[in-house]
Amino acid sequence: MAVARFFERNYAAVGAALSISRDALERTLAARTIGLLCGPDVEGDANARWTAEMTVALLARLYPRLSLEAPPALADALTTLAVAINPLVEIVRGDDVETAIVIGGRRSPLPPNAIFAGARGWVAHVARTPVPAGGPENPYSAGAAGCIAVGEVFRHVFRASLRPWVEPRDLAFSLLDYGRDAGASLPVPDVDLSEVAFFGLGAVANGALWALGRHRALRGITWLVDAETVDLSNLQRYVLTLDVDEGRSKPALAAEALRGTGIEPRPRASELEEFAEGYPAGFSIPTVCVSTDDVPARRATQALLPRTVLNGFTGDRSLGTSWHRFSDDAACLACLYHPDHPGKDHTQIVGERLGLGRQRASLLWATRAPLPDQDLRTIADHLGASVADLAPWRGRALHDLYSDVVCGSVALDVRGIGRLETVPLAHQSALAGVLMAAELVKRSHPELETVSQPERLVSWDDVLRPPPPAGRWAHRRSRAPGCFCSDRDYQAAYRRKWLVAR
Repeated sequence: MAVARFFERNYAAVGAALSISRDALERTLAARTIGLLCGPDVEGDANARWTAEMTVALLARLYPRLSLEAPPALADALTTLAVAINPLVEIVRGDDVETAIVIGGRRSPLPPNAIFAGARGWVAHVARTPVPAGGPENPYSAGAAGCIAVGEVFRHVFRASLRPWVEPRDLAFSLLDYGRDAGASLPVPDVDLSEVAFFGLGAVANGALWALGRHRALRGITWLVDAETVDLSNLQRYVLTLDVDEGRSKPALAAEALRGTGIEPRPRASELEEFAEGYPAGFSIPTVCVSTDDVPARRATQALLPRTVLNGFTGDRSLGTSWHRFSDDAACLACLYHPDHPGKDHTQIVGERLGLGRQRASLLWATRAPLPDQDLRTIADHLGASVADLAPWRGRALHDLYSDVVCGSVALDVRGIGRLETVPLAHQSALAGVLMAAELVKRSHPELETVSQPERLVSWDDVLRPPPPAGRWAHRRSRAPGCFCSDRDYQAAYRRKWLVAR
């Protein structure tokens, strides 16, 4: 048994959330066996099978010892998946399981602290007693159930660090309208997405594409836009990735996830700005899903004036999704990120955190020039590290060092500077993506939209606490004063683009 190769990224996420030391985290994980128990009925139930797949895709990224019990063919498939994610994971049977996620009917004795998970139509269930089964297939509710159940396992394992402790409670919520039971008997229909672009193919987009790839009756064109390849730190929470995917193109990986649907994937290894400049007569893709890491890219996405924007996000302890249409009086995407006071730009923050100063950091960031020895010495002195510690970044770009060291993906102790970015927990990112995918489908199908929640923002504001009761996920948001969505020229351009003679 051993922790995954990307353990440092796990430590960055868990350590930041719980203020736990690296050694304490490793000891805690090594001392526990986490179980997944699937009843004999799971193989014939697509929802149950999808919940099991999402559960293993998340558990295997953090816990080094798993007990997987399921009908033989499914057990083999889940074991293969776990080992492909972390080749060092230990798969055991009945080895003093501390807590387990239970899917489907079980007749054998259950461990204490069992967590039951399942989905029925659009409704996800997570409870301490058996949950309803059957109903129409729905990968969105099935994926959400797996994410939340894994979150409950996390809360149980690290309960000593969660103060004040809040007892778990049974949860049933509908991804159709965020009430308790809407759509439990409603099938997922055939949906024509028309033409969609995904800007940013990170952890949130991975969760979305995981769900969309299991909705077979989808069709349309999907642009998959990201300039990066998968690096080691990404494996910590990208649910589409396996250990062998390090170095792969993110767009190529995303396109592979959509095989088996009627979607035509169009992968593009480019930056958002470069992709948008390919539309000299005006950006013409009607729907955009955005989950990039930076605020300027989200505001730029709204400024392209797509007909509909879907936004998936994670925060310090939060997650959620939102949907926006520029023509009404509700908040646009830029409103959600509208600055309410002057702030520092990105390279100014980088320069301060690394001791380079704004001007030098801006030059290195813009040119992506190799870091010279003098700059490495300056950074090392500022971080309280040695030049030898930073030797792996000699000749590499500032962007690489910033992402690896300051954002917490490598084993370098720089606690004195804190974390510049939050590293989300895997189930947090995956759930945000599943919710974004559900909103995309609902906003692309008139009948589904009619019975969906009218509120534009869906959020869970503290992932370390039990989920909010049904009815408190969805929120109304008004326009932000001063946002460009109130500008007459922008509004006129949007109307000409989408609301006139179409």
